[in-house]
Amino acid sequence: MLAGCRRGSRGKRRSHQREFEPRSGVCQNRETVLKVKATLIDALGVSTPLSGKDLAGQLPREGFFWLDITNATEDEIAALASALQLDPTLSAWLPRFGQSARFKASPQHLRMSTWADAGTRGVVAGHLLYSPNWLITVFDGAASRMDAARQRFRELAGTITAYPDYALLIVLNELVTGFYPRLERADELLDKLEDKIFLSPAAEHLLSLAALRRELSSLHRLLVPLRDRVKTVVTSIGGIPGISAEVWPSFQGYSERLADLVHLIDAYRQRTTEAMEGYRASISDRQSEQINRLTMISWVFLPITFLTGYFGMNFNWAIDQLLATRDDFFLLGVGLPLLSVGLTLLLFKSLGWMGAWRRKKLQSATGGGGGLRVAETVGARGTADQTDAPAKPTGSDH
Repeated sequence: MLAGCRRGSRGKRRSHQREFEPRSGVCQNRETVLKVKATLIDALGVSTPLSGKDLAGQLPREGFFWLDITNATEDEIAALASALQLDPTLSAWLPRFGQSARFKASPQHLRMSTWADAGTRGVVAGHLLYSPNWLITVFDGAASRMDAARQRFRELAGTITAYPDYALLIVLNELVTGFYPRLERADELLDKLEDKIFLSPAAEHLLSLAALRRELSSLHRLLVPLRDRVKTVVTSIGGIPGISAEVWPSFQGYSERLADLVHLIDAYRQRTTEAMEGYRASISDRQSEQINRLTMISWVFLPITFLTGYFGMNFNWAIDQLLATRDDFFLLGVGLPLLSVGLTLLLFKSLGWMGAWRRKKLQSATGGGGGLRVAETVGARGTADQTDAPAKPTGSDH
């Protein structure tokens, strides 16, 4: 899920991501040298790609701006921190990923450690550093919703000029929205697996469910501490330094969206667990059906076995009197076994056992696919279609 990274002796950043090979289905370790990617968004919402060299020298001298950085080295971050006159603690914190969720606010800065969806690359760590003059976002990989965040920034540039902290809320809400496509894919996969398990359970279905549960559990472990930290700060008395009263309701809305996301992930985890239990129940039912078939076969041959054993005993009176003629032999030796089979089949029919297996298969093929959906969860698509950015602050003239 997470791209573990280390830095070389020359300041280059090497990523050891586990990439999935579609054809073989094997995860292979591939070492790649990542290049820094930086985008500057000025007060008017104009995006300008920056080169990795001398990031600090390319910053605007006036007006609020947002600098989005991906795959930067420690040296590049250190030069940027020096230009922004950051203290050594912040300079060392920005490029150090893999930490637990963090949310600290002071009158000068607000810093936050969070997570972002990176599409097929999994989840990447990110650091957000905000001041009334700028917003710095540093990610350990390409976050999937940054383009949408820049678009929202451009649309609401006038509002951000009056309330710079609104830019932080735009980024935070887009990071939350970025996880919903992943949950939609999980929902579709669960629907397919539940149908297949009900009709014809196979070992690969259980493996797919186990992999999905591991992915959801990893995501849950990452986002729960972040939710708790944000909730603690939001419920604190006196608000957050640096967050204006006009933007504060939107920040509370972000906290609620984050809590809803964690709740939805937990619901999908529960649904996956129940699907795995349904798989085990289906396998148990199939084994029970096989045992029942063997039992029915033994019932058919039990009377025949008794007759064979009875007439196989060498009693003189049975040989001389009961089976003395050919007609007696066909009547007792052939007629009685056929009669016992017929009576056994009539008994099965009266008990409703005849055709029960065929009727069950027919019901499964026509409309039984939804039998395993025992957990009703909120649709990810409906939640993802909510407003991508917080509501416009009240009292704004823009």
